[in-house]
Amino acid sequence: MNIIIVGGGTVGSAICAQLARENHDITVVDENAAALSEIANSCDVFGVAGNGAEISILRKAHADKADLLIAVSAKDETNILCCAAARKLGTKHTVARVRNPEYSELMQLLQSDMNLSFTINPELAAANEIYRLLRFPSAAKINTFCRGKVELAEFIIEESSPFCGITLNELRRKLNIKFLVCGVLREGQAHIPSGHFSLEAGDTVCVTAPDKELTNLFKAMGVYKTPIKNVLIAGGGRTTYYLQSLLQNAKINSTIIEKDEEVCHALAADYSCTVICDDSSRQETLLEAGIKKADAFLALSDVDEENAIISMYAKSLELDKVITMISRISYMDFFKSAGLESIVSPKSSTVSNIVRYVRSMTSAGEASDIEALHKILNDSVEALEFSINSPIEDVTDIPLKQLKPRAGVLIACIVRGNNVIIPTGDDVISKNDTVIVVTSGKRTESIKDIIA
Repeated sequence: MNIIIVGGGTVGSAICAQLARENHDITVVDENAAALSEIANSCDVFGVAGNGAEISILRKAHADKADLLIAVSAKDETNILCCAAARKLGTKHTVARVRNPEYSELMQLLQSDMNLSFTINPELAAANEIYRLLRFPSAAKINTFCRGKVELAEFIIEESSPFCGITLNELRRKLNIKFLVCGVLREGQAHIPSGHFSLEAGDTVCVTAPDKELTNLFKAMGVYKTPIKNVLIAGGGRTTYYLQSLLQNAKINSTIIEKDEEVCHALAADYSCTVICDDSSRQETLLEAGIKKADAFLALSDVDEENAIISMYAKSLELDKVITMISRISYMDFFKSAGLESIVSPKSSTVSNIVRYVRSMTSAGEASDIEALHKILNDSVEALEFSINSPIEDVTDIPLKQLKPRAGVLIACIVRGNNVIIPTGDDVISKNDTVIVVTSGKRTESIKDIIA
């Protein structure tokens, strides 16, 4: 596809790199000529210097022939104007990043009127991810599929676990629970395991299970943590603002530390939470705010380094749950290696959502559509949700044990109506099913791509 990306910052360059690897023709528009030159050279794409909201610049980028324009500049208003102008020039589809809470409801009302195909709000996506982690504090990371019917959770096997050294086949026989281990990260290497794979201490294990079965699995595996009732939050930015409504609905008490007095007043006015106007990077402030008594600590300030440092302090206090927000995608691996298990990245989730949208466009009109795409196990493996729209030769109505999937592919779950099926070799994929596929290696755009 011919794709224009407006905005060459962290998110724009990450989207550019991913889509260029998937063989799309990319044009990047940015006012920073130096940054633009660096992206163009590293990704072998065409660059146009200028403001993406100007008609003359969009014409230089050939918006009249573009299949898709993705606007991820720093300003919401610019992104919205880019998309509206591009559609007028002939661009078939547009995607805008819109972050301001004041625009969220407005965009839902005006999305079709403004010809926006898709909008993404990174901080809202991060707030939803944090809320899922608070619901299942035993998980280091959790992704939801099929509108909440299925969870894909990651957790670490401790040295004290009674399941070290046993195979996955033995594990399923011992536990009367519906689940499937669909990925294991060991010493930086991702594995799509067979039933003969043995677990070891230190493994990061990714499991899929119905929502109600996850708690039973965590208890059986010895990693269960009690439900969270009180959280302490460092930082009162947009992610915290979106998160508060979710916490209030779940009746989770929150205390927020924020040094901007205006932000403090806004949070206190809109939500029934405790707001402390102070510097959350100070140890004395954290102790006075009751960090030792909190069930969970969330580092959600706008400064990555500050979030990492105070998260490490919180972990030294042996809190049950510590969640760290990291904006720079390049920092994530480093901070994970430093012992921070639950890291949330608004920018990383934005990239994943936009790549999922592009792939769904690529496969539009085929017998299967991509409904969701998540990167798991340090982004080395993809988990995709497909809706099966019609019968598919060599895939549907064939027992899974007779399918010939390519290497590095696992069918992790089948959802049929309200029934969640953790598949065995005798199960089949049928029309109108939703299927979750875990895959490493080759790009997957259609359910047909899983076949060797």
